[in-house]
Amino acid sequence: MKIGIDCGHTMSGADYGAVGIKSESNLTREVGTKVISKLQALGHTVIKCYKDTCSSLNDSLSYRTNTANNNNVDLYVSIHFNAFNSKAHGTEIWTYGGKTFKEVNNILNNICDLGYTNRGIKNGSNLYVLKHTKAKAMLVECCFIDSKEDMSKYNAENIANAIVKGLVGETIKINDKEVFKIKSIVCYNNQVDKRAAEYLADYLNCGTIDITARTIDTNDYDKIYVVGGGTSPTENVIRIGSNTDRWGVIKEVLKFSKKF
Repeated sequence: MKIGIDCGHTMSGADYGAVGIKSESNLTREVGTKVISKLQALGHTVIKCYKDTCSSLNDSLSYRTNTANNNNVDLYVSIHFNAFNSKAHGTEIWTYGGKTFKEVNNILNNICDLGYTNRGIKNGSNLYVLKHTKAKAMLVECCFIDSKEDMSKYNAENIANAIVKGLVGETIKINDKEVFKIKSIVCYNNQVDKRAAEYLADYLNCGTIDITARTIDTNDYDKIYVVGGGTSPTENVIRIGSNTDRWGVIKEVLKFSKKF
C-alpha cells in the first residue's frame, strides 16, 4: 500500500498552525516524521505530502493534494492538532462525508486507548485536503494543544505508534538518538522495468520509487538500487541490468536475488 502522509500546516508562512500550550506545526512534524519513518522501516511506500513554507494558504493546501494525487497514493493521512477554548479535549478524525473505514476506526480507537476522549468521526467534506484528494483520505486531530489535560498525556512516540498500527496492523520502535535511515530503496525509470523493480523490492523487503515521477533524498537511504536503464539519483548506487534489454533486466534481477 502506498500511503501519503501530510504533516499538517507549514513551519512558516500563511499556513502556520494553531498555537496553545504547544505549537501545532511543531507537533505535526514531531508525530508525522515518526509515522513516516516507522512505515518505511516496515517496508511500506510513503509519499511525503507536505511543505515547510508557503506563499499562500492555497499554495500549501494544493501542494499537499497534488502530491498525493500525482503519486496515486492508496491512502492519505493528514496529521493535525486541535485548539478551541482551552477546555475542549480529545481526539477526532474527519473524513469526506463522515464515512468510516477500517483505518479510520483503528487509528481513532488506538489514540483514544492512550487516554484521550473519543470525539468520533466527523464530516469533513468542506476541508480542502479531503475534498481534493482522490484517494481514501482522513484528517486526524490527535488532541488539543490548548488543553492542559491533553498536553499532560502527549507523547509523540505513543501517538505515532497508534497511527502506524492503525494503518498497517503493526508498529516498530526506532531509536531517536540515532540518525534513522531506511535500509534500502529500489528505483526504476519506466513501466517496462517496474515489474522487475517490484520483484527486487519484495526480495529486499523495501519500497520502490519511479524516479521519473519524483526525486528522492539520497541521504535518507543506506542503499539505493537502480533497476534498468535511464538516469539515476546519484553515482553512488547499485545498478542492475542497466546495459541490456527488458528480458536482460529481469534476468539480472533474478541473478541478484539468487533465483536464476
